[in-house]
Amino acid sequence: MGNASSVISTYLGGKIPTSRFVTALVAATAPPALREKNTSEALRLLEAALHPPRRHAGVHPIPGPGAMADVAAAQAQHLETYAHLTRALEQQNEVRQAAANSEKLVWVLYGMVGSLEARVARLTEERDRLGKGSQAVERKFARALGQQERAETELTRARKKQREAEQLVARLQEKIERLTGELERLRPATGEPLAVVVPAVVTDSSDTGDAEGDDIDAALARAEAVNDNDTVARITIALEAVPNNAVISTDETNTFTAELATRHKNAVTIGRNGDSRTARDLFASLVTEHIRVLGIDHPDTLSSRHSLAHWTGEAGDSQTARNLFAALVVDNTRVLGPEHPHTVSSRHEHARMIGEAGDPHTARDLYSDLVGARTRALGRDHPDNLKARHNLAYWIGEAGDSHTARNLFADLAAAHIDVLGPDHPQTLTCRAEHARTTGMAGDPETARDLYAGLVPDSTRILGPTHKDTLVYQHNLAHWTGEAGDPHHARICFADLITTYVQILGPDHPNTLACRHEHARMIGEAGDPATARDLFAALVPDIAHVLGLTHPDTLTARHSLARMIGEAGDPQTARDLFAALVPDRISVLGPAHPLTHRSRRALVHWGDLR
Repeated sequence: MGNASSVISTYLGGKIPTSRFVTALVAATAPPALREKNTSEALRLLEAALHPPRRHAGVHPIPGPGAMADVAAAQAQHLETYAHLTRALEQQNEVRQAAANSEKLVWVLYGMVGSLEARVARLTEERDRLGKGSQAVERKFARALGQQERAETELTRARKKQREAEQLVARLQEKIERLTGELERLRPATGEPLAVVVPAVVTDSSDTGDAEGDDIDAALARAEAVNDNDTVARITIALEAVPNNAVISTDETNTFTAELATRHKNAVTIGRNGDSRTARDLFASLVTEHIRVLGIDHPDTLSSRHSLAHWTGEAGDSQTARNLFAALVVDNTRVLGPEHPHTVSSRHEHARMIGEAGDPHTARDLYSDLVGARTRALGRDHPDNLKARHNLAYWIGEAGDSHTARNLFADLAAAHIDVLGPDHPQTLTCRAEHARTTGMAGDPETARDLYAGLVPDSTRILGPTHKDTLVYQHNLAHWTGEAGDPHHARICFADLITTYVQILGPDHPNTLACRHEHARMIGEAGDPATARDLFAALVPDIAHVLGLTHPDTLTARHSLARMIGEAGDPQTARDLFAALVPDRISVLGPAHPLTHRSRRALVHWGDLR
């Protein structure tokens, strides 16, 4: 407060304080949202103490120094009681919200338990029908049993948390009534009531997901996050440990903020180490805590919301991430301004998630606007604008214009070399995209040559086993085959499979993709029987890792059926395509190019029976 302890003791002993002391006292004890109102009330009381109303002569004695001290002490007690009442009201609303969240969670978990019981029963019937040798059904059955147990455990926790919260609400109500009575007793002689602001209750409208497979795990993770919330325990400890439930000090708020910053950093580390789902769930909890401690518009809260949206997308839920970023763009623009780097970054991520969610045309248009804004603000070749231009070129290609994308990446590669240097990782990435879109634009020979120049540079700069180097090697082999040399491509893919298995493991998606390309190139080189056998081994492996109807699995099934036909068995090829087409329609839609491709193959092999 900036006052010596002797001065403070003098005021507490009964001397009427100065206005500066009163203002400093309120600033040190009142919550930020109430400081202005409390300061105004305190100064009004101080004015009343310094200039009491005139009394009629002979009717009331003029108060002496002792009486003035009593008035000041009463006023100080009034302010202190008011601060305690305000804090109790804030805590009661916070606990009521926790109780409401637990109540909602109880009903959600009741529904989830019922759905899981039905799922277990359904999988039991399927297991009995197919026999216990079906590994896929056994995995689903074991997973469903584990999820059912988790859901029942979280239901028990939620019901307990709800009871504890309701009991704490009642306990706080008793305290509020006691403090309200105390305020009534201490009301100033003017009879003016003391205004009390009750913080608004914020309701939670979040959805906990559906009841199948991965969505059940995601819903259970959110349920655990709600149950892990420490609101009830924290306020219970505060009531029991802090005399009169004193107002949280600035130092305590700073402690909370430092703790949140540490949790933020830990969540980012977990995400970068490969566990994007846990990072997402941690940030979901952090956003709630940031809003509670710092407010919804605080920059740290906005930063946590950005991270929540980012890791939601990294966890595979691009549609939810898209929606989170859409809301964040609006709030960042309102709070920070449209040109603030955080606002621009959220616009960048929003556009990317729109593309990842399946709308490359809108992503392209949003990046076009973003590039225009960044060019005006930063210049055409600023490093941040190079990233935006890269994404614009990428989504132009994904939207179907490979030629324009190729030309844009050619310009970008030159700009990256000028600005960042030839050995910068982003320069290598841009060169790779230039090579890829060149091949997509119909020039496989040039694509092959561009990758042939990129691979040794990446090996030198990043290392021979870096994930990007391996991807570039994969694409070099691919475009070598597409340029008319499947024999050499087959050899390259065979070597690369060994490297992938050693570094990433046999079940990694990149390993499976490399096996697919190896088998395909063997078929293109004129050995459909060997390709057939390789695809026959690949399909169950890829279905095991990705699922029977994953797009990559559908592609492998298409290739297997084709190679079976090429190896001389059109009847089996026709039957496999007949089973594949409905799955293509279900997953990709009837108008998707790959659906049309499988339909044409069905007709072809049906005619050759």
